[in-house]
Amino acid sequence: MSNVNVLILNRKIIYQEAAKKGFNYTGDNLHTYSDWKYKGFVPKRRQRAFIKPHLWTRGENRRRIIVGLFRLDQVIRFN
Repeated sequence: MSNVNVLILNRKIIYQEAAKKGFNYTGDNLHTYSDWKYKGFVPKRRQRAFIKPHLWTRGENRRRIIVGLFRLDQVIRFN
């Protein structure tokens, strides 16, 4: 399985997990803590990840890991 296929599979897993909670995942409205921080946001105090899907890692030694994803309404912009 190539890295491109892993990314497509991970998006599908995220979409399915978000749909279970009635959330419309668009591909840009759920991110990890580090992704939000890179974009200039941090989770609000006491926020827990909205979903924690088991996603595949990239590279030669693929494995599944639990990843916490936050919604846009759970983060604030930092200065």
